[in-house]
Amino acid sequence: MEDRISNVKKIIVFFVFCFMSIITYLVYFDLFQAEKIKYDSSNPRMTIEEKTTIRGNILDNSGEKIVYTDIKTKKRIYKFNEVFGNISGYNSQTYGKTGLEKYYNNILLGNEVAALNISVFLNKIKDNLLNKQKRGDNVILTIDSNLQKRIYDMFGENKGAAVCINPKTGEILAMVSKPSFNPNNIDKNFDDYSKDNVNKPFINRAIQEYYPPGSVFKIVTAAAAIENIDDIESYKNKCDGVLKFGDKTVKDYQGEKHGDINLKNAFKYSCNNTFAKLGIRLGYDIIKKTSEKFLFNAELYVKDDFASIPIKSAKFDFDERDDIYLATSSIGQHEVKANPLSMALMVSAIANDGEIMQPYILDEITDYAGNVKYKSEPKLLKSAISKDTANLIKSYMIATVNEGTAKRAKNNKVQIAAKTGTAENAEGKEPHSWFVAFAPVDNPKIAVAVVVENGGAGSGRALEIAKDAILYYLNK
Repeated sequence: MEDRISNVKKIIVFFVFCFMSIITYLVYFDLFQAEKIKYDSSNPRMTIEEKTTIRGNILDNSGEKIVYTDIKTKKRIYKFNEVFGNISGYNSQTYGKTGLEKYYNNILLGNEVAALNISVFLNKIKDNLLNKQKRGDNVILTIDSNLQKRIYDMFGENKGAAVCINPKTGEILAMVSKPSFNPNNIDKNFDDYSKDNVNKPFINRAIQEYYPPGSVFKIVTAAAAIENIDDIESYKNKCDGVLKFGDKTVKDYQGEKHGDINLKNAFKYSCNNTFAKLGIRLGYDIIKKTSEKFLFNAELYVKDDFASIPIKSAKFDFDERDDIYLATSSIGQHEVKANPLSMALMVSAIANDGEIMQPYILDEITDYAGNVKYKSEPKLLKSAISKDTANLIKSYMIATVNEGTAKRAKNNKVQIAAKTGTAENAEGKEPHSWFVAFAPVDNPKIAVAVVVENGGAGSGRALEIAKDAILYYLNK
């Protein structure tokens, strides 16, 4: 009898345990997984909803349509073809979704965002009563489509990428990657695009590629020197054009000898000899720590309340600590890696008194009638350096344009602050050209970072593209 009672108790305990496990799972599922699965693009219900919903538009900051749905054919139209390919991504029943089509899918299907005004609420009730076809919401970007197209066209046949950002807010004004792809032809050309390992059209070079930053990294080394060497303003280096480390050397461009030179002039003329010696003096830990103030080695996103688009953050992290590696790293070579968005954030810190704002690309969400349902607000991402340090480097960047390596960027109407960069790559090929800048210096409205693959020494094509972008944006 006691054995029977014991067995019954065990069975009851077993079923209670099973019941509680099921309840726990259902609670977990409802709280943490239901929404994710509901709106997962692989969910068959989402496929059905796609067919019964007029997908919302993607527009630029002036209301220009970038992506829209043809009401009659339900076909997705990408107005600018390749120009926005790496931003908009594509929406294909065969190949899925990428880019903003993926990250803002729920919004474009009208499945996100509580109404912020009565007009949105009344429109929704009216549509339900009239049994109207569901319409998704519109995504309004911070992007200036005219600036985006201007930069894309300026690249011509060159490969590379560019990012323009408002340094005071973090709004991304342009994000160009070339070569790109045409989302209108994705079903037809997908195999060709995906197999193209030379042009890599699916790679957004602005945020997903790595390049050695070359001399634009001297902004980091300069900041480290200013904040860690007490007598830095009276510092002088004797540059003879070559710095030897056994059988290896660090040379200045064309072996130029700058003679006795201070930090400002070394920055202005991009003296490798000076910055290599400063890197050795400061040491690996200080250079790395300073680079991380500028968000190297960080987890970065283009981010808002609805999406977090990952960025390949700049890298300064390596095992070799010999002087030759410190020297070359301090001038942006060796294992130092970056992309245009990470460099745009770095130069934004100089433009914005040492502070880096969270980069974002979503400006507003509206319903199909244009009623605002959500508005993004600027957010501080990191206080990188002191205002004094930022202002001192700003003065160096102004001198670089007025008297130094960036004289070709000088403009009589707009004062531009800039740093040139030449990044060595595979042997036998032209170096990558870099250019970072912001303007106007007294009230910065745009910060730019451009890299042109094999674009030549002395910033080459990158300077031309960046200067044109700045003047076009400020004079529009």
